[in-house]
Amino acid sequence: MQITSAPDGTILINGKVVTALDRFVASVTEIIKRYTDYVIVSGYVAILFGRARGTEDIDLFIDYMDKDMFRSFFEEILARGFYFLNSDDVGEIYSMLRDGLAVRIAEKEKIIPNIEMKFKKDDFDRYAMNMAKVVTFEDIQFSISPIELQIAYKLYLGSDKDIEDAVYLWVLFEEMLDGDLLRTFMERLHVQGEPYGIKV
Repeated sequence: MQITSAPDGTILINGKVVTALDRFVASVTEIIKRYTDYVIVSGYVAILFGRARGTEDIDLFIDYMDKDMFRSFFEEILARGFYFLNSDDVGEIYSMLRDGLAVRIAEKEKIIPNIEMKFKKDDFDRYAMNMAKVVTFEDIQFSISPIELQIAYKLYLGSDKDIEDAVYLWVLFEEMLDGDLLRTFMERLHVQGEPYGIKV
């Protein structure tokens, strides 16, 4: 697998083996982007670039939708063979999102994997969405959070799995990263990378 950056900033993955998980994420995000913007964050970002670990959920933020737009989205999700794990009531699902809670989308008759979806809520979410990177491989295109923010946020989360994700992304993207931007995020989140070999 080879990762390169196009002149417009798009991240190109050549030689990637497209997994069933990739196809699942693509099928759901294809629906989401018909209604609003989204950005993929957290563990799946590392998995997307080849990190060998499992995951049950794919975290993403979406931009605000009003209730009528969300109802149309909800209905298309159901029509396309997916469902919301939290409830089958569109009003309840929308209220959860408005309250800052996550809702989960999976294929019918399945629980995992699932998309864990929230409305964006803070400056980090807004930055991730406004400065999202496009990743392209095969016939799939995703919007992901900038790698610099992902590394810093994974260090902030602090579990062994999260730190391993951060180190993996650092090693993979070291030559492509904006060191000043990574340093800024690490300072804002009060984390240090030196103990794990992440030097900025």
